[in-house]
Amino acid sequence: MLRSAHALAELHERRAQVRDPMMIGEIDCRREELVDDINDWVEQELPQHRNGSRLHTESLGAVVDRMARSWVEANQVIDHEGAASDNTHKHWYHLAELVDGYTDLVIDVAGGRRRLPEQ
Repeated sequence: MLRSAHALAELHERRAQVRDPMMIGEIDCRREELVDDINDWVEQELPQHRNGSRLHTESLGAVVDRMARSWVEANQVIDHEGAASDNTHKHWYHLAELVDGYTDLVIDVAGGRRRLPEQ
């Protein structure tokens, strides 16, 4: 899963630099494949409790993709505006919130309190 998350971040970096709609489409298709790979891994590795578990609205792969995009955006802002800018703080705070949400989601899924949508 870590390799897929790293590849998603690289794809988001590349996507931010590309202007060709065909290339953007190819990048997005590859991102979808990686999200599916993460979801397949989660399905195999984490037990899904269906009875009484609340349904989460996104797959874990989609959450990882959003974190990868947010990480790239936060790094781009810090590179352009510096560490002290309000915009940099906003982006890194948003990333921290996503990481907290991801952590809570994994704990809840593993504990049977939340379930992920079926693919």
